[in-house]
Amino acid sequence: MLPWAILVTPARDVAELIASNTPIKPDVLKDIDAELAAARPELTWTNPVAARASAMITLRRAQDSQARASSEQIEAAFTLAETRIRAALRLSPGDSYLWSSAYFVRTARAEFNPADTRLLKQSYVTGPHEGWVSATRNRLALAAYPILDQRTQDLAVSEFSEMVGSGMIEDAAANLLGVGWSQRDRLLASLDGVGLPPKEALARRLATEGARIDVPGVRSETRPWR
Repeated sequence: MLPWAILVTPARDVAELIASNTPIKPDVLKDIDAELAAARPELTWTNPVAARASAMITLRRAQDSQARASSEQIEAAFTLAETRIRAALRLSPGDSYLWSSAYFVRTARAEFNPADTRLLKQSYVTGPHEGWVSATRNRLALAAYPILDQRTQDLAVSEFSEMVGSGMIEDAAANLLGVGWSQRDRLLASLDGVGLPPKEALARRLATEGARIDVPGVRSETRPWR
């Protein structure tokens, strides 16, 4: 068990960096992945920390491969990532990030089916108010909004307002102007209960993007485009 005892901390740390969307050099991911396999292969099927790290590293490597690999290689990389994510979920069924990752993998594969949104729904069920998950999950949910069930739609909208309220202005603005544009009226209406300072920050951010959008509760004289 000594090799794993030495490896557990860097493996966990790399997994947390991936979860926070921190850039990591491909060689670092490759080395940690190899060390996980070499320590004791069965650990990634029996140890929750090892399984989670293996799944997240494999997914990030699959994403990185999209810029340089063939379509067949990319599909194979995401297939492996899906296998490892599902293995990790068997050990940690309450991990909302893994459920969100499982959904993301399905959207990246040729086999995606609208029924796969159940994976995204499960992410909200297991962790509806986890800010560190929302950065990526909210974007996925708004992109799939028309095919989500009512409850998941409501959670996605609430999550957007929570992102604004907690100061995740960059991510919220990007989602509003991007995948959430067709739902902008509902997203903006959800901000009624959010404090004024974060709403003003959102208004300023939208203005820098050239978007003339009325954020509820923000007075016109504080809007730089007026």
